Amino acid sequence: MDGEDLFSAAVRRAREDDGDCLSGGSFADGVVKDLDLTEMEFKEVCFAGCRFEGCDFSRAAFLDCSFEACGFSLCRFAGSYWKHTVLSGCKGDGGDFRSARVKECRWEESLLRYANFHDTVWEGAALKQCDLGDCSLAGARLKRVWLDRVDLTGAELFRASLAGIDLSRCTIDGIVLSQGCAELKGARISGDQAAVVARILGITVV
Repeated sequence: MDGEDLFSAAVRRAREDDGDCLSGGSFADGVVKDLDLTEMEFKEVCFAGCRFEGCDFSRAAFLDCSFEACGFSLCRFAGSYWKHTVLSGCKGDGGDFRSARVKECRWEESLLRYANFHDTVWEGAALKQCDLGDCSLAGARLKRVWLDRVDLTGAELFRASLAGIDLSRCTIDGIVLSQGCAELKGARISGDQAAVVARILGITVV
């Protein structure tokens, strides 16, 4: 039985017998396409080298899970909940994470360009060396979030709450802010980044 069949069978059993909860288990190197995983709860599940294509994880929950070198092509995670879950070396470009909640998670070395994080809530999370270029973080709320070498080039931060967030080790070229850059009030930026913000405000630094 290949990776897709193993995972699909596990999901089917969880739907039938365990109240939509898949607890425990490891899945590796499978290709999963167009699977309906809405409102599923994944608890202590490990994924390694898996590719999810066109799958719907809307309102799903990930508790104490791990994803290593996984891909999420055209997948939907709207309204999903993440807690104590690790993403490492994953690719989710263009993913739909609208209104997701990410709590006490660690995401590292992952590609999430053009992803939609509109109205997401991040609490106690750590992002390290992730590429969020051209993504939408409009209306996002970040609290006790640690960002290390995160690429936010061209990201939309309109109405995002960034007070208390240290952006000094991130790339913020071309970010989209509201008039007056109110989103950066209370955030920490470096001297070089201050020049970037000045350009957004139409100020010429000489």
